[in-house]
Amino acid sequence: MRGDLIAWTQVGVESIRTTEGRLLIRAVALSMPSSSPTREERAQQFQRRLASIESIRERAAARDENPPPLEEILDQLIAPLYIRAIFAIDPPDTGSPERLVDRLLDRTHGPRAT
Repeated sequence: MRGDLIAWTQVGVESIRTTEGRLLIRAVALSMPSSSPTREERAQQFQRRLASIESIRERAAARDENPPPLEEILDQLIAPLYIRAIFAIDPPDTGSPERLVDRLLDRTHGPRAT
């Protein structure tokens, strides 16, 4: 699971490192009013990312690993990336995906599983 999550997070980090990636995330975040219909639209736009995370969780469970809950993955992996993109803070030059994933797995499941 660790390797899958690191690979998934690396894609997000690489996107945030591009001007286009940061601008896209900011534009989406700033264009979303808080009305109920818009929340549903926002959820639909985010479904692809959630589906890819669920796929990682399912593969880990099939290998008898104990994947963290989706909510923990959102809080520990996705939120830091989006906050950095929205506020124009680049991820650290090296090790960011590994640190985020290791922190997630250490906090939710004790010692790291690979």
